[in-house]
Amino acid sequence: MRRGTTRRRYGVRGSVAALRLAQRCIVASYVVVSCAPPTRYEQPSALRGYEILITDRDSLGQGIAAGLEHRGFKVRRHLRGGSGPTAYLLTFTFREVDTLGVTWLHVRLADTRTGTIVAAVSAPLDSLGATTPDQARAIVDSLAASPP
Repeated sequence: MRRGTTRRRYGVRGSVAALRLAQRCIVASYVVVSCAPPTRYEQPSALRGYEILITDRDSLGQGIAAGLEHRGFKVRRHLRGGSGPTAYLLTFTFREVDTLGVTWLHVRLADTRTGTIVAAVSAPLDSLGATTPDQARAIVDSLAASPP
């Protein structure tokens, strides 16, 4: 009889220990979750609420950066963590394969946290101007005039 009592007692002790451990884990997780800062992110309603990140070192990227700074936008050249809402400038070209072969320039400003496009410009490269400063000026004018 003693043998059965011992086994039962160890079984009870084991489950009580597991229950106490589970209770401690729940309390610890509750404390961690309740002390964590809120992580809600709200996008600005206008393009002016963003800092614009331009990492392009080519003449078009530098011209766009200078034009946006001249218009009052805050432009950064380096990636930095922990900052406010930031939009990344992405530029690429696309050449049609038909007989005309028009080359299009696409410019996008995308929110760095959500990936949402906040402003966009697409135009044939020939219509933007003959020189790079003219092209940058046309792009900046279009970006600044983009509705939210």
